[in-house]
Order: sequence, then structure tokens, then C-alpha cells
Amino acid sequence: MFAATRMGLLQNSGGMLPQSKELTSIGRRDFVGVACSADGVKVSVIVNNGYLYTSNNSGETWVERTSAGYRAWRCITSSADGMKLAASAGGGYIQTSIDGGATWIERSNTLSGGWQSIASSSDGLKLVAASSTSYIYTSSD
Repeated sequence: MFAATRMGLLQNSGGMLPQSKELTSIGRRDFVGVACSADGVKVSVIVNNGYLYTSNNSGETWVERTSAGYRAWRCITSSADGMKLAASAGGGYIQTSIDGGATWIERSNTLSGGWQSIASSSDGLKLVAASSTSYIYTSSD
């Protein structure tokens, strides 16, 4: 299990979160969201007014994903295998990745801005997103 805080990123290998350790390999940033694969090996985090980061080894090392852009990220979700990701930033469209975060596609057919939360099916083929200004939306493809 992982938890993103405004001061750092925590990892817990089981049990209760107070037994967690801080993942210092990524440093301190204004983390606002975290998602991981079902086995906890692939981890993705978003930073408010920053980049998106991914790890393929449970947070031991990180890759800064500049292709997603420097943004005011708000929410992120992952498929069970950690390869399909979706994220959104304040004032922006939902972005998706099918390769674990290496490349991103901006989905301009979605509403722009106001996304507060996003969730994915285990296979990553369906998304549900909640807007702070209107309704809950589901993907059709």
C-alpha cells in the first residue's frame, strides 16, 4: 500500500499505515495522488505543480515522466497490471497511457478541468471520473 502526502510518499508492506516507511528515493514533493498495480510493484504518483513519476520496483527508483507535462495534477488511477494509467490536472483534460506512463495521450473529447477523482476497472478499459462542477462520467471506449 502507498500513501501520498504533501510532505512525502509512504509505503506499507501490510497491516496498518502507521507502520509505514518513507520512500526517500523520490524526495519531498507536494504529492497529491498515488496509484499502483495490484501487486504493488508498479507505482505512479502525481505532484501538484509538477510532473508525474512512475516506479517499476515498488518505489525503490523513479522515472520523471515529462511527456505528461508539468501540471497542477489532481487525480490518477491505474489498471491492475499498472500498465494503463489515467490522470488529470486542474484546468486540463484527462490523459491516458497504455505503456505504464512512458507516453501519454490527451483526451480532448473529455471535459476540460474540474476533475476531482478518477477510477479504473482492473483491466484499465473503463474509466469513471467525477467533476467538481457537474456530474460523474464514464468512458465508452
